[in-house]
Amino acid sequence: MRSTFTGLNTMVRGIFNNQISLDTTGHNITNAGTEGYSRQGVNSAATRCQEQSSLYGNVMVGTGVDALSIQRARNIYADIQYRNENPTQQYYKTLINNYDKLETIFDDSRDLGIEAVMGKFYQSWVDLSTTASNSSSRTQVIEHGRELTDIIQSSLEELQTQITSQYNDIREEVGDVNQLMEEITSLNNQIIVQEVTGAMANDLRDQRDVLTDELSKYLNINVTEDEKGAYLINSGGVTLINGVNRTHLEMGNGVSSSLYGVDYGVVDYDIKIAESDLVFLPLNGILRARYDAIDENKSYIDKLTDIANFLLSVFNDQHRQGWDLEGDSKTDANGNIVPDTINFFGREDFQYEYRYEEDRQINYLYNYGTGELMSGVQIIYELQVNTKFEENRGDRYVAAASSRVERTDANGNPINGDWTDWEWGDRTGDGTNAVYLSELFNIHLETITNANPPEGNTELMQSYILRDVDGDAILDAGGNTQLATAIAKLSINSYYQRSMSQLGMDAHAADVDYEAMDVIMIQISNWRDQTAGVDWNEELTNMIKFQKGYASCSRCLTTMDEMLDRLINNTGVVGR
Repeated sequence: MRSTFTGLNTMVRGIFNNQISLDTTGHNITNAGTEGYSRQGVNSAATRCQEQSSLYGNVMVGTGVDALSIQRARNIYADIQYRNENPTQQYYKTLINNYDKLETIFDDSRDLGIEAVMGKFYQSWVDLSTTASNSSSRTQVIEHGRELTDIIQSSLEELQTQITSQYNDIREEVGDVNQLMEEITSLNNQIIVQEVTGAMANDLRDQRDVLTDELSKYLNINVTEDEKGAYLINSGGVTLINGVNRTHLEMGNGVSSSLYGVDYGVVDYDIKIAESDLVFLPLNGILRARYDAIDENKSYIDKLTDIANFLLSVFNDQHRQGWDLEGDSKTDANGNIVPDTINFFGREDFQYEYRYEEDRQINYLYNYGTGELMSGVQIIYELQVNTKFEENRGDRYVAAASSRVERTDANGNPINGDWTDWEWGDRTGDGTNAVYLSELFNIHLETITNANPPEGNTELMQSYILRDVDGDAILDAGGNTQLATAIAKLSINSYYQRSMSQLGMDAHAADVDYEAMDVIMIQISNWRDQTAGVDWNEELTNMIKFQKGYASCSRCLTTMDEMLDRLINNTGVVGR
């Protein structure tokens, strides 16, 4: 009888084990499409044997099976790889979006971009060099100059808008990170409570892993698990989650970009740890890409600034060395008569000079009128076509000539008197200075300075002397004066084209890096799915196996029941 009851107990255990295995298989099948779900399986083990000595002899008889646990199929090494590579993929994806917007701002594919407007401005000076006395040619120069200043300032505003948009995105994403950390912390607490008995909270762990994967999009993280089953998450040496406690991130108080040396006309924000008020800078992921994109956008404001700096300093210096149709003159420090000509860009009586800060490698513009160093947007806002050109017959102030032609009488004798007394049609047609001005668009600095330029261009050499913020010349290792402008030694067109080529190469490199990371992420995801994913064929096979096992145990139990019934009710009746 004892052995019979042992057999019954064994079959009952088998029924229960197959039942829980069927339930788990059904759970897998119904969650096959659930994001982040990990396939679960029952860990079964044989129970302790029971000694039977009377009926079977001295043997150990098995007592069935027990379900020890239900465990997820999870590859922790694949999880680590996924969370290491995910922020890098998201980093490049975010950069690509920013490069797409930059390429839209500097779109030169149509006749509306900076390059096209710059080309028109250049061509107007070329045309003026052959038609210097033509009022319409002079007006064209002024109008195309306004178009150039307008599009530079419009591009600046679009870049500023893009930077502000990036900061707004950071603000929202910091909120998302805080929410994710709050949910992970809550799940840590639930898992600890549920697993205190030794069971595995598999579904809660899946939910936590989905949130952790999502968190890895925003910043680089390192995930470990403590002895209670709670996640400890670290980022760049900062503990974000420590079991049931977490760090809170917040946006810092905004400061003007001018605080850092260059005025970009925007408010800059950093991320801070609320508990310690320390600055937190992600090393990877979307948040890092946002800050790198902001720096990239600022670099293109720098490039626009450098072009504006060149136009206000070197271009203006060359314009002032020419003669306009007024013919006004003044005496320089050496007693020579020189033209008294206005700036083409900026304010009328101000002299602008390029200055350079070596330590931080920052380009400035010194304004002799106010005695201030201007940077960033201050220089671009200063880039306006001189308001003197707005006067009646204001085009007469365009200095296209490089020499003054004296008026003579019928006998060839010079006529004394100031040029302002002359009539409009008596002005010179000399357009040499317009040629010099047009050369600044296409000719390298060394070509200009080594060509022994004729009168009207020699004084321009002073504009090329590299000076520090105090106005002192910066000498090279040999103690010689260095020549440079805000755009180095390049022409305006070369500088802009080189900048746009760099933009194209950087955008292409980001595309290539993202595609490479996409391949890696697909491989890692497949690697994880091989372990954690639900295979329909496998689950259906398991369902049949456990169903047959359940039925077999039930049949054995029925057979044993019939045996007991026969033993009790149909034996030992002789002699009744």
